[in-house]
Amino acid sequence: MNRAFGLPLLAAAAFSFMSWHLVKSHEPAPDAEPPVIPSRNPYTSTIAGAGLVEPRSENLKVAAIVPGVVTKVHVHVGQCVQAGDLLFELDDRQRQADLVVQQAAVAESKAALSRARHAPRTEDLPPSIARVEKARAEMMAQKDQFERTKELVSSKVLTQEDFIQRQQSYLAAQAALSLAEAEDARLRAGTWKEDLAVLEAQVARAESLLQQASIEIERLQIRAPIAGTVLKVDVRPGEYVGTPPGQTLLVLGDLSKLHVRVDIDEQDLPRFRPGLPGTGYVRGDSQTPISLAFVRVEPYAEPKKSLTNAGGERVDTRVLQVLYELQSPPETVYVGQQIDVFLDTSQSATRRSAD
Repeated sequence: MNRAFGLPLLAAAAFSFMSWHLVKSHEPAPDAEPPVIPSRNPYTSTIAGAGLVEPRSENLKVAAIVPGVVTKVHVHVGQCVQAGDLLFELDDRQRQADLVVQQAAVAESKAALSRARHAPRTEDLPPSIARVEKARAEMMAQKDQFERTKELVSSKVLTQEDFIQRQQSYLAAQAALSLAEAEDARLRAGTWKEDLAVLEAQVARAESLLQQASIEIERLQIRAPIAGTVLKVDVRPGEYVGTPPGQTLLVLGDLSKLHVRVDIDEQDLPRFRPGLPGTGYVRGDSQTPISLAFVRVEPYAEPKKSLTNAGGERVDTRVLQVLYELQSPPETVYVGQQIDVFLDTSQSATRRSAD
């Protein structure tokens, strides 16, 4: 009897539990508050885009011009620098040695040129005069002997052979005197102008090599191209750095004003006009609007690189990059942050921008 009533009761209980479970599982879930309130569009007609904060000067990526070992880093992140300030140095011992060699070469070439320009030396003249006088005296002696030989030959005392030997000795003495006088004249005339031109060219070449050595040392001293703030330092003393493309060792930027680089999808370009007013919201802070002032358009549409994970976003979309200036941005805005940008495309805004 109990078994006859037990099975129906158990089936009824199971059916009731199943019905209750189905009803509870289909109840709508309570609305959950999002962890971060999304940005809200402040305009009735708008173009929306995502942008990245960047310095007024854009991000200047500083790299080494030549490979080498870093010996000293002179800056740190957040430091303000002026144009020309030293950022970091590479090992320059070999270049310093080359500089000393080139300095010696310049000094040597200049000394040779100065010596040529001041020729002849005062001390060189007396020996030259003495050589001329000696050659003249020898010529006069040979002439006297030659004159005597002519008389002796006519008297049949000396032979014709003796006459010829004395004559040749006299002619040789005359040639020796002419040579001594010519060398004295050349000495007194100074250095030939063509020789001076060669020495001047050697000086110019040595000075050029010295300048080249100095430039090689300067290339090992990496300096700031602009006045700005050090945003990132990715180099340490003792590291070897090369010159491969894309190797960034240090990032600089002018933070006097911040810009946001906005990507506008090509589908929205027919509605875009340069000068549209805009408002931005930093990701994670939808309660603090930031006024944006138009700066410029970079008139080259390129493939989209910054993806926002939106459902309708296509990776093959091309975008136009537009720069806006952040008007009185909060202190918590940093370079590289994302900003949701909304541009006002209402008729009144378009008319104001056209005026």
